[in-house]
Order: sequence, then C-alpha cells, then structure tokens
Amino acid sequence: MKKWIILALMMLLGACTADYDTFDTSDYRELKEIAVAEQDGSPAIYSEQHRIEFDLVEVPDSLDTWDSVTLEDLNLSHFASLHLVDGDIDEFPKDSAGLDSLAKKVKYSKETIESGNKIRVPSSHVLYVVVVSESGKKSVWQLTFNIPNVEPESSSSAKSSSSAEGKSSSSEKSDKSSSSESKDSSSSSQKADEPGSSAVTSSSSESDEPTSSSGGSAEAPKILSLSIAGKAAVIDEENKSIHVDDLEFRTDLTSLELSAMELSDGASADVTVGESYDFGMGVQVKVTNEKDESTTYSVKAGYQLPGGNFNTWNKNDVTPDSIWGNANTLVTTTKKVTSGSMIGAEIKTSSVLGIIASGSLYTADFNPNGVGTLSMANSSTWPDGNELLDFGKPFAARPEYMEVKFSYEGKGDSCDIYILLENRTGDKNVNRKASDVNTLVASAWFRSTKADNSGRENPDVVSVSEPDENKMRTLRLKLKYGEPLAGSPIENSSTFDTKLKSSNKAAINNGLVQGTGEEPVTHIRVVFASSADGNHYKGVSGATLIVDDLKLIY
Repeated sequence: MKKWIILALMMLLGACTADYDTFDTSDYRELKEIAVAEQDGSPAIYSEQHRIEFDLVEVPDSLDTWDSVTLEDLNLSHFASLHLVDGDIDEFPKDSAGLDSLAKKVKYSKETIESGNKIRVPSSHVLYVVVVSESGKKSVWQLTFNIPNVEPESSSSAKSSSSAEGKSSSSEKSDKSSSSESKDSSSSSQKADEPGSSAVTSSSSESDEPTSSSGGSAEAPKILSLSIAGKAAVIDEENKSIHVDDLEFRTDLTSLELSAMELSDGASADVTVGESYDFGMGVQVKVTNEKDESTTYSVKAGYQLPGGNFNTWNKNDVTPDSIWGNANTLVTTTKKVTSGSMIGAEIKTSSVLGIIASGSLYTADFNPNGVGTLSMANSSTWPDGNELLDFGKPFAARPEYMEVKFSYEGKGDSCDIYILLENRTGDKNVNRKASDVNTLVASAWFRSTKADNSGRENPDVVSVSEPDENKMRTLRLKLKYGEPLAGSPIENSSTFDTKLKSSNKAAINNGLVQGTGEEPVTHIRVVFASSADGNHYKGVSGATLIVDDLKLIY
C-alpha cells in the first residue's frame, strides 16, 4: 500500500495552479447585454472598446426625434449595478489603460438604471454609463444611438450625458408601435470586435474608415493586401488590424521585410516595400489618399508553438517534447485521444487510494532536478507541486489572442487553461540565480467548472463557441499586457509567489513580478490542467479536459 501512495503522490505534482477561488466582495463589473425597445435589430457591442451602438427605428410622426429610449433588457455581472455618468466626458479612450484610468476618476448618479426605465437621449446621441461592482470598482461604457434622418449635434454643448439628462419620468412616452413597421436598416449592426469575424458593423458616423465628401471622387485609403517575409497577412478591416501568424518558430521578429503591399487607388503609405521593420512589437502603418484622408492599421507578425495541433505523439508525450511536458510518470494522466476527425490530448484527473493526481500538459519540464520518489511522497516537504516543475520555454513574440479547441467534463471540478508571457533576466528557472528577475508581461486565463464558461467570471474570455462535430468548443482568450484584468483567475494562483513554500534545495522558483507590458518577451507558459487546484492535491477523480489545435493570433 505504501508503494501505491508514493506512486500517487508522484502523480500529484503535475497540477498547474495555486490557490482555489475564495469568496469575497465581488469585483466583477461586466456589461454583458443591453437592449432598448426602440432599437432596430440587435445593438453592435464592441466589448474591448466598451462601446455599444444602437440603430433605432424611424421616428414616429408624433415626435421630432427619439428624445428618450426605454431600457428593455439588461444583463450585468452578479451584484453589479448600472448608473449614468454625472458630468461630461471630453474624450472617450480607446485602449484598456485609458478606460481603467477614466473609470477611477468618473463620477456617477447614485440612482441605478434598471429594466423598464426610460433614459433620455442627449442631442449628441451619445451617453455614458458606469457599471459598478459590489466592491465599488467601476467600468465606463459609451452608448451611441443612430437615429434615422436625425443628425446628432457635434458642438461642445452636447459632449455627453449627465444625471440631469438621464432617466426621464414615467410620464414620458415613445411610440413603440413603429418598431413593427420599421424599415430595413441600411447597415447591419453585429458584434464584430474580434479578429477574423465575419460580422458586418454599422456604417455609422463613428466608423473608423474615412469617406470622401459628396463632391469628391477619391477612394477611401485602404491596404488591400500585404505580405511580411513572404507570408501573406490576414487583414481585419473592421479593427484595422493586419497580422501574419505562421512565421518559422523563433524567427527574429524585430527585423522583418515588408515584402509586398497593395493599396487602394491613389493611396500612399508611410512604410516602404523591401524595407525591414519590427513587426514583433507591431508597426502603425498610415495610409493616405489624394484628399489627405488617412487610415491607420496595426501590423504585427508572429509564430506558433511547435506541436500545438497535438497531432504528433511519442507514446504518451506530445512532440516536440522540448516544448511540451506533462506529469506522466508510472501512471498516465495525459495521453493521445482520437475522436472523429480530431487528434488531441486527453488530460484526466486520477485518484489512487483517495489521493488526487491532476492531469496536465504544459510548456514546462517535470522534475528536472531528479527529486527522489520518497522525497516527492512527503507532502510537508512539497506543499506545492509546482515547485517540482520548471515552467516556461524561450519565446519572443507578442500575440494578441490565444485560441484552442477544448471540451471539459469536470464532475464538479474546475479546469485551468492559461497563457503567460514573461521577461527573464536568466533562462531556465531550474538554474535561476537569486539576482534573476522574472517579470509578467502579459496574461490570459480561463478557469471554469463548465465548458460553456458559465461557471465563473473570466474577464480574459472573448468567446466560447458551441460544440462542433467532434463535441469541441473553440475558446478565445485575449492577452492583457501589463496588469491583469480585475477578476482574472491569476489573482487566485501562485503566479506571483516569489518565495518558495518548500525548504528542499531542489525546489524551483517560478514566481513572477508584475511588469508594465512594454518589456520584451523572452519566455512563454501555456498550461492545461484538468483540476485547477491539483498542485495542492485537490480535485475530482475523472475530471477530463481534452484540448486540440492551439493557435496564437497576432
């Protein structure tokens, strides 16, 4: 029996996260869905920009304009509330750092906005709302209303909404009957803030794409095609993003040739074909037409992790094993799985004599110091199994998204899927010096009891698809450069533990310090675990995570 206990403890050491979730005052402040009675179709929700755009139905004859709308549906984070901004906003930020800064400063009306309330539409057709979490943290959103045949005022007197322009009395009425007789909108408003989305966005006055005046004939400036180092790029016209994702692994991204570029008629760009640029960090390319109208694109390039399709195996190890590792020792918790047209990795939590062993797959080396079996069997010596792993592999790209196909049957357990980008002064953690510093550059983390992301709030999640023919969902995470988003599962992990819990001289320090996000990337951690708290020997036997087709999007 002692032999089996020792064996089980060896298996425990492959889990990948620390502290399980705690229950405290909620910081969640997400605006998930919102609808008004007067809208035509569904609103366009740009979640990364905290902007929502409504196309309203035609104004009835009894009104000059829609001076108010009726809130019909509202879905916020649990315990959060919605309020009108109290005062003006001169300029609404487009980046997450600016939005966070604005949220800290903005004031709001104490009165909450709820379904059934009427909200006054200012003459600018733009108002601002704040989602306030249970803990008091804020998230600011911009709501824009496109009213047919009614132009918004653009003067400074109509910059934003205030509490004085907010909720109107219940005596104010709008003619909702026009909703059933509304004309087809000339533009389709769909969610389209993700790269590669096939959705078409509204052609509102806030479009990023400039248009020529009615008297001119110049074509709007565009990049029609582009190649970097001989690789054709993907052009996301909606987000003005251009990216090459499949260069050779560990290509020097700091000096890549712009090998081809096609522009719209009459346009010129501030980059030159044949010249080299730092497409790893990203280049802002400005395209200008004959009327001096311009469009700016963000152009980046990167590469994939070898073996990320999980199609090639050496027995129960993903190849190349120089990139991928697992906790398989004498008992296998990670193995190849084939289902329909899919070849992937099955990661399963096991139990031997009541002791939990999480399945895991990661860019890490398991037990590189060769700790003996009897030592690993001592849980007081190794309270955190992560200290037997050397996390991270050399990597120098800066992806914007990570996408992976997965399925999860947790049986009440929680899985972890995450990516961390690091800057290190050294190389391997197994030979880390006391003076070496490992800095977190970017992160994205998914932790859930259910595959459909209904288990817990995961602010890094962009989308989770419906199951495909192989019963696999596609998870898309957006990397947050710099400080992680509030509520990210990284808050309840050992990521920032720089002090070892084990006193054994073979313990490996994988701890990170927080960076700004501007640091060069030197290493990458990608982790899949069937039990999120498995490194503390906690989980549910039989919990099964299957992953396939990992992809980095730049």
